[in-house]
Amino acid sequence: MTTATMEKISGTTRGDEQWAHTRLSIYQMLSEFVIHKPSVHLLVRWQRILDRIDGAGAAVESFRDSLRGLEISSLPALCAIEEREYERLVGRRSARCVSLRESFYAGEEAERMAVRVRVQYERAGINLNKMAGEKDDELGVELEFMTALAERMTEGVRSREEQDELAALQLNFLEEHLLEWVPSFCAEVRKYTQSPLYVGLCTLMEEFIAADREWLSLRVRG
Repeated sequence: MTTATMEKISGTTRGDEQWAHTRLSIYQMLSEFVIHKPSVHLLVRWQRILDRIDGAGAAVESFRDSLRGLEISSLPALCAIEEREYERLVGRRSARCVSLRESFYAGEEAERMAVRVRVQYERAGINLNKMAGEKDDELGVELEFMTALAERMTEGVRSREEQDELAALQLNFLEEHLLEWVPSFCAEVRKYTQSPLYVGLCTLMEEFIAADREWLSLRVRG
């Protein structure tokens, strides 16, 4: 094996490891964006997470820069505004502007869609903690599922075969579910708000899940 080949393999391995940890952090952040109202603690935590991430795409960098530009002293007032926007857009009330359920965008009967995604969770052996009565096909739950699988890929020592099985599960879920409806969800968010926080998060989510599909596809399909 030549030195150049060894360096290429080593670089690919390092890149895989870096993206594996990056994607875990971002999936976790995106699930929090849906589940939790904005708070000073949450935004500061996101700043710290994104400060540790490099090379994750223009949307991630843009969102990170927007958070870096915020003064700590301005965060309480900003969060008060964005909390009201959260409630208006996706909060737990019937009058919210945007649906969080895949079934709404797929035009499928709600319970049938919930069963479809629940089968995926059970097949992967993931037991999700739905504390606020979330439905199985809600965005926050689907993102939590991806977070749990991403975490499995980074914990302990797993064989390449185990890693590839986990990658295949995630690729399948992205292609059959998230990639099928997240762009429509994000378009709805943009329709109802001009909030830099929520517009930025939607742009980040769209770009990130597309990039993650490419990474997973290379692992699974070569």
